[in-house]
Amino acid sequence: MERPATDTGTRHVSCTPAPADQLFEITVLDLTDGDDQGDWHTIGWGVDRRHADSIAESFVSRSPSPYAAARIRHNGHLVGEHRRPG
Repeated sequence: MERPATDTGTRHVSCTPAPADQLFEITVLDLTDGDDQGDWHTIGWGVDRRHADSIAESFVSRSPSPYAAARIRHNGHLVGEHRRPG
């Protein structure tokens, strides 16, 4: 038997699941579209800062790489950036 829901007030529901708020988002600057601005794309998630740094660095240092830079964010805050070697 279905019961009607009762609302006891307004509640904030996070868009990010609880375990995911511990992850580090990795984004890359893709310059392949032809303009000098490029676009940032999420390429994955690191389970900790060291893991995210390793992934980000590998994406900008591999040859050939279309990515000029990689950024690492935790809970929306920029915590690291890697640039393609000169």
